[in-house]
Amino acid sequence: MNNSPVKNFWQLVSGNADQLLSLVDEESELAHGLLEEVQHQLSDIDPHLTVFCARDESGTGIELVFGCDGYSQSIDTVLFLVAAAPKISQIKVLAFNPRIENIPEAIEIGDAVLELNELFFGLRNIGEELHLDLYLDDLPIVDDAPQTDAALMFLDAIVGEYDLMTRIHSVNWLDLPEDPLDHGLKPLIELRKQFDLLRPKRPALGEALH
Repeated sequence: MNNSPVKNFWQLVSGNADQLLSLVDEESELAHGLLEEVQHQLSDIDPHLTVFCARDESGTGIELVFGCDGYSQSIDTVLFLVAAAPKISQIKVLAFNPRIENIPEAIEIGDAVLELNELFFGLRNIGEELHLDLYLDDLPIVDDAPQTDAALMFLDAIVGEYDLMTRIHSVNWLDLPEDPLDHGLKPLIELRKQFDLLRPKRPALGEALH
């Protein structure tokens, strides 16, 4: 991998750290413009790379969470980019959205709201591959529907983005039956427990860096 774009990227972030940190105190237009430049330089490294900027738990610093929009072929690029990050005061660099303890009860995207209790799942282990079936009433017809994006955000929060891409072989969308419990389905909030029981035990590529 050509290291020059990565080096240039971290020089941009390091040189403008104060502007990024201003997001902690106010919604600065200057900082938002910088985020656009950050995303532009990420695209020069790999067009699938993404970055999410948010306040850290203390409220005084920020976290830069890098991902690859679900494209598994770009996982190594994310890990390489994060491994190359310099130490920057009050800025924490993370690879992929981690699991979180407090799962939101609902996620709103645009005019659409998806509640966690609307989603049920079935998880199957075929050989060393995990296959996830997601069940939702009034299943959206289009793949890029807001409900689909919201459901994937729930999966990131419950399982973790990295494990979702490297441990689950397929995600299938199905219509929710009238009585899901009678069909052996479980509420999505229970996915983490079952996933951890069934997940492959062999280490995934790059796991040591994550």
